[in-house]
Amino acid sequence: MPSWKVVSGVTALLFLGAVTLVAVGYAITPIPDEPQDGVTDQGSAILYQDGKTPIVRLGATRESVPLSKVPKHVQQAVLAAEDRNFYSEHGVSPKGLVRAVFKTAIGGDTQGGSTITQQLARNYYKGLSQDRTMSRKFKEIFISLKLAGKLDRAKILEMYLNTVYFGRQANGIQAASRAYFRQDVSRLNVAQGAMLAAMIQQPTYFKTRGNDEANQALRYRWNYVLDGMVEMKALSASARQSMQFPKTTYKWSDAKETSQTGFIREQVLDELRQIKGLPSDIENAGLRVTTSLDPKWMEYAKDAMVEAGVGRWPKTISAGLIAVDPKNGEIKAFYGGNPQRSQVDTVFTPGAQVGSSFKPYVLATALRKGQSVKSTIMGRSPQCFDGEGNNLPVSSNCYEVNNDEGDPPMGVIDLVKATEKSVNTAYVKLGLKLGLDDVVETATELGIPKKWLAPHRNKGGLSLGIANIPAVYQASGYAAFANGGRPVAPHLVTKVEVKKDDGKYRKIALPWDKEKERVLTKDQAAQATYAMKSVVQSGTATRAQLSDGREVAGKTGTTERNAAAWFVGYVPQLSTAVTMYHTKVKPISGIPGFRGNSIYGGTIPAQIWKNFMEKVIAGENMPPEAFDQPTYSDSVPKAWDTPPPAPTPRPSKTPSCEPEVPGAPAPPDGERCPPGTPTPTPTTPTPPPDSGGQPCDQWGMPLGCDPDVPPSDPPPSWWCMRHPDDSRCQNPDQRSNQPRTQSDQGGWGP
Repeated sequence: MPSWKVVSGVTALLFLGAVTLVAVGYAITPIPDEPQDGVTDQGSAILYQDGKTPIVRLGATRESVPLSKVPKHVQQAVLAAEDRNFYSEHGVSPKGLVRAVFKTAIGGDTQGGSTITQQLARNYYKGLSQDRTMSRKFKEIFISLKLAGKLDRAKILEMYLNTVYFGRQANGIQAASRAYFRQDVSRLNVAQGAMLAAMIQQPTYFKTRGNDEANQALRYRWNYVLDGMVEMKALSASARQSMQFPKTTYKWSDAKETSQTGFIREQVLDELRQIKGLPSDIENAGLRVTTSLDPKWMEYAKDAMVEAGVGRWPKTISAGLIAVDPKNGEIKAFYGGNPQRSQVDTVFTPGAQVGSSFKPYVLATALRKGQSVKSTIMGRSPQCFDGEGNNLPVSSNCYEVNNDEGDPPMGVIDLVKATEKSVNTAYVKLGLKLGLDDVVETATELGIPKKWLAPHRNKGGLSLGIANIPAVYQASGYAAFANGGRPVAPHLVTKVEVKKDDGKYRKIALPWDKEKERVLTKDQAAQATYAMKSVVQSGTATRAQLSDGREVAGKTGTTERNAAAWFVGYVPQLSTAVTMYHTKVKPISGIPGFRGNSIYGGTIPAQIWKNFMEKVIAGENMPPEAFDQPTYSDSVPKAWDTPPPAPTPRPSKTPSCEPEVPGAPAPPDGERCPPGTPTPTPTTPTPPPDSGGQPCDQWGMPLGCDPDVPPSDPPPSWWCMRHPDDSRCQNPDQRSNQPRTQSDQGGWGP
């Protein structure tokens, strides 16, 4: 049996050899200069308009923060948990290093506690695997020693705190603070900081709630951390005794998700991809993205839809609402549908033809060509046209257009009346006369993307809204009428900030911040608004009248077979589009309270619009503002058609001579009547006869009629639209007893 001296000598030689190997290994091991893939990724945050409240967080659950933002007591808690000699040791524990060398010499395992610097080397830099081998362990030690010589302690601790995993998919101390306490790291108290520090040891095992073994183990570790802080003189003994284990949240994110969160996320990402100068991996670029959305406004939109009963509608009926600020195109609120029914939103993607809500773009084209809304055009039905809008016999090979069956016979009307009553024949003729290419150009310049219009540019039905246009562009297109003729680019993103190395943010320029050139003059926009005001005052959208009586302008739209219904309306401060449609392009049916083809733009969409606007007006104290009044200074009436000449008046029985009046001078030019000619007796105008309760027709005729007397029993739909509270209009069949018929390939009237 060898003597102890021999054994000691052999051990010494082995130790010396191991030390030599360590020295050589240290000399040849370089410091890695590249971080591991994903270790520096920082998630991007999408925020409400206040720039603070998160809507949703994207990408990696990490947000790097400077050490100065981490409270001192949180730093000390982490040191108490992981490396109490951090500031006195040189990257590794001397005891740990000796133990590792000795284990190597005798062929033992590589176990031993790692310092914070060692953990950083293992988890941050490339070139170090997670294998439990001697070579990997020594490489970790060598890199840690060199890091300690290259970087100051504060930088190492900052990198560590932004890298270490805390569970709940939270990487770094900031993400952990949000994951467990839904607050910024700067607001953590001592008990909370100690709990996060305790989580580092076994983040996938520990539980913050309950009373099972995993929770008890975390509480034991939490007490260990607090005791360590007392030992380090970072916490007084009395404060330590008063500590209580903190309560945590159930979910990791500090963002309160809603039914619209997914739609917001996708739209924001789409807008971010349009911005130059951003990293390719937007979600992990650490961006701070502020939007134009206010959670209160989002609730207004949702409540308006809920009050319309969308939850009781058939699953095949979709609906949406979106509101745009006419000043700058900011999207103030929207409701994009129920994501449990469809993952495709109803406002940013095309869902249905827009029907007659497209007609204002045709009107704007006429105004740009110098024609006023006083221009006249034939409104009779049916009419047949060639490709240039010339009338042909109905029986010939031509493009035939009809008005709604419920419309009365019409002759030559002006463009205000054509808009108010949504006269199909008049607008198809107008569009063809103006040139459909020019109509497309005007709509495009007002903000409607050309890709939605191009397939229909050679079809007469373009004027009747056969194009599928997303509701967001309808709201922004009408915003140009509201703001005096300047188009806006609709957008959610109002500010994008990229974090710099010093933790501060720099702002990125946005493409939609640049003001666009005017498309309509102020007077042209005022004329279009004047026409659309009549739609709400006495036309197809009387249900959109606001309770406080402020001015409203807008246009309804209903498509073939009532498969879709729209109302797009505005006040000077806000433009809002409401759409509802059958996803299978069939008549909208199954809506409680409505039967047959009784859904059109002036019914549910107009009512939803009103409900939303009144919530905004009341909730935001929006003052009433008046629209600009047209001056007709840069336009003239165009007589596309002229009324028939007035009948020739009968010859007057009044004598052409001047009767002699005693004491009056003789007339300077004219003759005295012969003697004996009777002197005419002065007359007074005869007032129109009392209506005696005579009902009015849809146009307010005859003069002196009583508009509150229905012309039939049950009343027609146009009368019920103006008297929605009349008991005779409560039956859906009575509210819509006049059927609608196809007026074009895909396009309809009101």
